[in-house]
Formats: sequence, C-alpha cells, structure tokens
Amino acid sequence: MENYKVVIGVVISIVILLLAGFFILTLVAYSNNRKKKFILEKQSLEAAFNQQLLQAQLEIQEQTFNDISQEIHDNVGQILSLAKVQINIMMEGNEMNPAMLIDVKNNIGKAMSDLRDIAKSLSNERIKNLTIHSAVFNEAERISKSGVIGVKVNVDGSQKEMNQQKKLVLFRIVQESMQNIIKHAQATEIVISFNYAPDMLCTIIRDNGKGFEVQDALQNSNGLGLSNIKSRALIARGKSVIESSPNTGTTITINMPYE
Repeated sequence: MENYKVVIGVVISIVILLLAGFFILTLVAYSNNRKKKFILEKQSLEAAFNQQLLQAQLEIQEQTFNDISQEIHDNVGQILSLAKVQINIMMEGNEMNPAMLIDVKNNIGKAMSDLRDIAKSLSNERIKNLTIHSAVFNEAERISKSGVIGVKVNVDGSQKEMNQQKKLVLFRIVQESMQNIIKHAQATEIVISFNYAPDMLCTIIRDNGKGFEVQDALQNSNGLGLSNIKSRALIARGKSVIESSPNTGTTITINMPYE
C-alpha cells in the first residue's frame, strides 16, 4: 500500500512537472509570437513612416524646384538678357566699348555664380554632409546676396545629429518658408533661429512683413503653403506653430525630434 502511494505521488509529480513544462513552453511560444508580431508591426510602421517622409521630401523638393525655376527666370534670366542687349548694342555700332565689355563680363560672372549657388541649394547629397543650420546658413547667404531680402541665422545650444530624412524635410520646409516670405510677405528681413534642446531641435522663422490672419489663410486656398508646413512637420513626427496677424509679421516655430 505504501508503495502504491509512492507510485501515485511520483506519477502526480511527473504530471504536474509535464503540465508546468507545457505551460512554460506555451508562455515562451506566446511571448516569442508577440515579440515577432511587435517587430513586424514596428518594421511596417517604420517603412510607412519612411515612405511618408520620402513623399513629403519629394513634394517639398518639387515646390522648391518650381520656386528656383521662377528665381532663375526672374534674376539670372534678366542678367543674361541685359548682357545680350549690351553685346547687340556693341555689334550694331561696330565698336567694342571697353566699359560695356567689363559690364557684360561682370553680369555673366554674376549669373554663373547665382546658378552655382542655386545648384548647391538643390543638392540633397550636399545637404546630407552639412548640419541643418549650416545648410540653412548657405541658403540664407545666397538669398541675402541676391539683394531681394536680408536673412540672418542664429544658433543656440550644442549641435546634435539629426536623422538624415528628417533633416532634408526640415531644410526643405525652411527653404519653402523663405520663398513664401519673399513672394507674399513684403518683408525686408528674415531671422531664422536654431535652438538645440536635449531631445529636439526648435527652429523659428520670423519675418517683419505685412502679416495675415492665420485661420483665414489656412481655410483659404492661398494658405496651401501653410498647410503643407504643418502636415510635413507632422509627418516627420514634429510639431509646428504659425503665429501672425496683420502688420505684425509672421513667426513659424517647428519642433523636430532628432530621431
């Protein structure tokens, strides 16, 4: 009888151990499946995020190309047209005017310099090799040199590396904002400030232009540029605030995490 009880006890112990082992294996398998599912979902979300970032970057770049195309037509085109007129005058008069030749040379040189600067501002690879504030500083210098409007860049805090795609999107947003100011704000100055906080970069774009009613502009078709700024910042997991009112200029604040 005692032996029977021992055998029963051993059997029960084995059954309990088997059940415990089965339960543990089930938990491990469930945990692994959850982990795999989480990894796949994360990869899917990351792929969707990268796709959205790329789409936003392409849209912004297309708008930038349109703005640059207009700038080439308005500025470089006019300079070269003037040089052509000067050459025609000398040819019709059968006389080489030394002073006019110097003007032609200077105008062509300025046009070539402007085209080089524009080409640099369109190069994604060049922007990737620079910090965001350095890339914007180069763009600000190019615009200021054109004489259209003065642009200043301020930097506060210790520089931190930013995700490359986010950096490109932020640069194109700043670039598009400057073009919008040039076209619509009737401003004489743009001030761009970069504040490197521990977990995000705060970018502030201010102008001293005529200002506008923000809500009216966002609801109006003419406010598409403002809507694009807000949506593109959001796609890059950032936040944007647009502040303005008539006769007070405009301030655009973009907070963008580094990763």
